Amino acid sequence: MDHFSSLLSSTLVFYSVVSITVIYILTKLRSKPSGRLPPGPRPWPLVGNILQVGKNANESFFELAKIHGPLMTLHLGWRTTVVASSPAMAREVLKTQDPSLSARTMIEAAKCLEYGENSLVWRDCVPRWRTLRRICTTQLFTVKRLEALHHLRREQMRSMMRAIYKSTSAPVDIGHAAFLTSFNLVGNMIFSKDMFDWDESEKSKEFKKALADMLFVGGKANWADYFPFLRPFDPQGIRKEMTRIFRIIFPVFDQYIDERLQSGTRSEEEDKDFLDILLESKTETGEKLTKFEITRFFYDLFTAGSETSSHTIEWAMSEIIRNPMVMEKARDELDKVVGKERRVEESDIDNLPYLHAVVKETFRLHPVAPLLIHHRALDSCEIEGYVIPKDAQVFVNVWAIGRDPNVWPEPDRFFPERFVDSDVEYKGQNFDLLPFGSGRRICPGLPLAHKIVHVIVATLLQCFDWHLPNGQNPEKLDMSAKIGINLTKVQHLVAIPTPRLPQHIYN
Repeated sequence: MDHFSSLLSSTLVFYSVVSITVIYILTKLRSKPSGRLPPGPRPWPLVGNILQVGKNANESFFELAKIHGPLMTLHLGWRTTVVASSPAMAREVLKTQDPSLSARTMIEAAKCLEYGENSLVWRDCVPRWRTLRRICTTQLFTVKRLEALHHLRREQMRSMMRAIYKSTSAPVDIGHAAFLTSFNLVGNMIFSKDMFDWDESEKSKEFKKALADMLFVGGKANWADYFPFLRPFDPQGIRKEMTRIFRIIFPVFDQYIDERLQSGTRSEEEDKDFLDILLESKTETGEKLTKFEITRFFYDLFTAGSETSSHTIEWAMSEIIRNPMVMEKARDELDKVVGKERRVEESDIDNLPYLHAVVKETFRLHPVAPLLIHHRALDSCEIEGYVIPKDAQVFVNVWAIGRDPNVWPEPDRFFPERFVDSDVEYKGQNFDLLPFGSGRRICPGLPLAHKIVHVIVATLLQCFDWHLPNGQNPEKLDMSAKIGINLTKVQHLVAIPTPRLPQHIYN
């Protein structure tokens, strides 16, 4: 009986493999593009080039591009993928061919609880997406709105500074401090209240852990994304885990929305927060956004507004600490422009060119979204004589662009001076530096991220001296990275602060 069961199982496996292989071959034959694909490594049957991609895809793509060129084709499972790895190719993808390449391939993790269908990040450029985008650019992230909420950012800087001051001589997790500050800042802009307290209640710990889990789980390579026949089986349990996480996060937003619906929105324009604006906003059909839609949209705002900024700040401070000359120059600039009798303010930032150079250099070496969020070809198009077939997945490897020796001399060196007296910006027009993307898919929260990153880094540098615990050599600081949804440090930055300003400033 055991022999029969074993034989039956082996037969079923054999026929399953044969059937899948036949389906794969027929699919590839039917979908074979009429033009010539960009060059790339030869794919294996069924798995394509997946085995040639390591755990950090941005690094693997970079090495493969050195062989196959700045526009390269890979077959990741059954999905045709094109990778752009130079400024010229990035310009083609994000600007010249933007109308054809601005769609999304929604990953399985984003489909849980209908998140992706209501997301600014994952939704195609359909009318509802354009409505959310319009709200961002004309009501939420305008210069006027951000300036009106300046006092909230100022108060969060004060809270961060006080909390670090209280822990003087004790190790501080800088990334965590930046996360709490930026998350509370976004929370105040949306709900007019802090989301977390610095002592971390049990509820805030659960919520923060859910966010961290989401970024880890959602960023995993999911076999169901590359082999469509696996989708119903959820072989790695990613869909199940993401559903569990969303069921922790979304009810928190629902609670805040319900409270506001009961109390009513503010009538004075200057007093309105983001929730007031969204509850009053109309869709393209003249209807109001539903609570369900707003909850999913808030998730995008919080993750982009806090996670991206906090990781950038952690990378910047890591580079500053391991490069003492950079720290000295940045601090000297702060002392000359701001002095030591008051805290740095947002109004000072435009007068701190070396600080700007430090942030740009951080974006170049450590872009938090190293492959941006991938695009999908709505229609077949051509780049440099090569065809990008309809429905192909398209990555822009901004991490590779930042390390291209043809673009940047000594690309692996952290050298902010390269941006001093340079007109290179990161607002989507210079394709050498694209941490926020470009074209219609550029991150709409860029103006807010610009303010958060600069003022937090400036505050950390002005208010405290930093040294590593246990006499660690700064030059040997672990700078290894791992990629999920964001590019993060494997080893979190922990450093010991020493106050460097008069005591009354910390009160």
